[in-house]
Amino acid sequence: MKILKSIYENEVEVKEISVLKSLFIIIMFTLIPGIINFLLTFIMILIDENTSIGSVMIIAGIILLPVHMIIIIMVGKKYTQKDIIKINDKKVKINNKDFLYVFLIIIGYILIREAILFDVLSQFEGPISEDDIDFFIDNAETIEVVIFGFLMYFQTLITAPIFEELLFRGIILNGLLNKYKNSSKKAIIYSAMVFGLVHLNIPQGINAFIGGIILGFIYCYTKSMKLSIFAHFINNLITFVPVPESLIFKFIYIVIGTYVIMKGIKYIRNTKLINISKAS
Repeated sequence: MKILKSIYENEVEVKEISVLKSLFIIIMFTLIPGIINFLLTFIMILIDENTSIGSVMIIAGIILLPVHMIIIIMVGKKYTQKDIIKINDKKVKINNKDFLYVFLIIIGYILIREAILFDVLSQFEGPISEDDIDFFIDNAETIEVVIFGFLMYFQTLITAPIFEELLFRGIILNGLLNKYKNSSKKAIIYSAMVFGLVHLNIPQGINAFIGGIILGFIYCYTKSMKLSIFAHFINNLITFVPVPESLIFKFIYIVIGTYVIMKGIKYIRNTKLINISKAS
């Protein structure tokens, strides 16, 4: 747990990480839980062939939390310089205004996404189809559906923002920044590509890639894991925004979204002590 705190506080130096190493990390991040869940399902059915799909899904959801935490701890220990403590970096003080402008950036992105990308992304099937949901509901007890829904809600709003930011911004992005010292933009784009790939489906992948660029920008300028976690949380929280059907409302969404994003970017650039040039 100490390594997670050090990464969160930006107190340790991350070793150089190449794109290939980043890909290896996300393979482990997705493959290991998948193998564990497969073995768990096999064992549960072997013990009791009447085991419900709801029970399997609930246990899998519960196990996912400690498994991801262990993986991030292992990756953190492997790719951080244990003997190098960041004592020269100036601490950036985070205030309520910082959170407000980060919030505006995410809201602006959501508005633009709904106006431009929704029609495109809706053409692709997501990780869970309506048939999958119907099958789960029809074959699980009501209490199992409620518990599993709570687990997914908790994972989406709490564990995903924290764990994914620690891994993808705190470790991978920092490692790429150290690898590509002369091109922080390249590091941000590469980390966003890796972040998109880990979602394993086109709609979430495209959304995560663009979101990863935004999160990478926020982190590079502020060096604040608090702000990147908050931004990730807001993006996951606001899942329903009325999709504009007319061109006029699409245009309004785009104008408002662009305006608030630019306001947020301008504020961060003008007020943060640690900027992207220093990060590179």
